Amino acid sequence: MVGIKGNRRTLYSKKVIIDAFLKLLQEKNLNKITVTDICKEADINRGTFYSYYNDPFDLMRSIEEEMAEKMMSTINISGDESINNILSDIFKLILENTELCKIIFNEKNGSNVLNTILKSAYERTMEEQKKRFPHANETQLEYFFTYITGGTIEIVRKWINDDMKLPSDDVIRILETMYMT
Repeated sequence: MVGIKGNRRTLYSKKVIIDAFLKLLQEKNLNKITVTDICKEADINRGTFYSYYNDPFDLMRSIEEEMAEKMMSTINISGDESINNILSDIFKLILENTELCKIIFNEKNGSNVLNTILKSAYERTMEEQKKRFPHANETQLEYFFTYITGGTIEIVRKWINDDMKLPSDDVIRILETMYMT
């Protein structure tokens, strides 16, 4: 049946839609991409697109959610809550999905995947921060976390935009240094 998760036709349709969309994102900003553009690129009709997504923003949200789920499951599999291991897991997944990450973490596309992942790490790392800063109150810790999260997102984005020339272990060391100061 069409539309059933796991159905070969459904999987194929979604794949060609996503592939076409990602190709278009390399050429245009998200807000400039239309359903017509995607359908032409994917060689599908509009009804097929609307069977799965409401608009290009819904498609982008779906791609981001899938990437966030992959990252969260990767992080949860390790069971190790150290910042080094969380970052290592994130960087490994980015390296496994380089082209997709170049697109969705691009500033012009406004992705929130990293923000979502890092916010989910909030509770896991907040206890560690309370130990490091025993005299800090909850508000101060939240500001610190916001600062660290924003810096991490921009460093990862820069690393991706620089074509990941620096080894991921070096970037992780930079981030760890930032966390420890």
